[in-house]
Amino acid sequence: MTEPDRQDNAAYDGGTQNITHGGNVINNNFNLYPSAPAEPDASTAGSRVRVWPSGRRLALVAAGTAVAIAVPVTILNLPHAPLKAANADSARSVAPSGPPSPSTSAAASPSPSATPPPPGPEIAAAPAATPTPSASPSRRSATVGSSPYPSKDVACPTRWLPTSVMNIDMQPCTQAVSGTGAAQFGVALRNVGPTQLVVTVSVKPVVSATYGACPLHPGPWRQVVIDPGKVWYSSFSDCSVSGSVKGHRVQSSARVAGELASDAEVGDAKLGLGRAFDIKPDGTATIAPLTTPGS
Repeated sequence: MTEPDRQDNAAYDGGTQNITHGGNVINNNFNLYPSAPAEPDASTAGSRVRVWPSGRRLALVAAGTAVAIAVPVTILNLPHAPLKAANADSARSVAPSGPPSPSTSAAASPSPSATPPPPGPEIAAAPAATPTPSASPSRRSATVGSSPYPSKDVACPTRWLPTSVMNIDMQPCTQAVSGTGAAQFGVALRNVGPTQLVVTVSVKPVVSATYGACPLHPGPWRQVVIDPGKVWYSSFSDCSVSGSVKGHRVQSSARVAGELASDAEVGDAKLGLGRAFDIKPDGTATIAPLTTPGS
């Protein structure tokens, strides 16, 4: 007889016994098989009761589930700005250096039509720039001279004489009244240019070919401003000589130089001579005949 789960491997009556099902031979007589799991009893299968996990185990499972849900939610709710800034820094550190692309420069530069934000409480708004007035050519007040010379008892050249200053002409004039034994000397200047001119003028009396000095104005007139197309007259009263002119021929002389001319430069300027008067010993004055054509 064989025991349960064993196969009798003994050969009887000189026969041969084949071992099947891969069992193990025990004591050269039996083949041992592992026990198969017992089939559940159909009568008791439906009556089994499910055993639920204990309260502690249930709490651990619930806590683990909550943590598993909270971690993704927390990651999703993190602010994106730090991540974007970190990603941007990483991209800049990895990207090769080089000139910015036109599109990047255009995006970074503010739009000209964008309105700048108002200044904060601690930043004062810059005052509006005052436009600088355009420079205009300076114009000075014309020098006030004497009134135009009278025609009676005054001898002037018959034409305007040139001077050392361009666009300035001159007429040296002499005044002598019969019976007074006195003579006055002066000059008229004309500006024929398109702009205002400033000159230096010297007037001297000439008595019998001797040059003297004006008693009240021995030096030259300086800073004489003459407007375009105007005539300036020196004053006869500033250069009046009396008494010593009887028995002499007298006439006026003048020189004109630039605004900043020195006395020496004025003395080197072009000389102009006026018409002469002959004063007799009794004081009678007559205009001398022309000695130079056009004088």
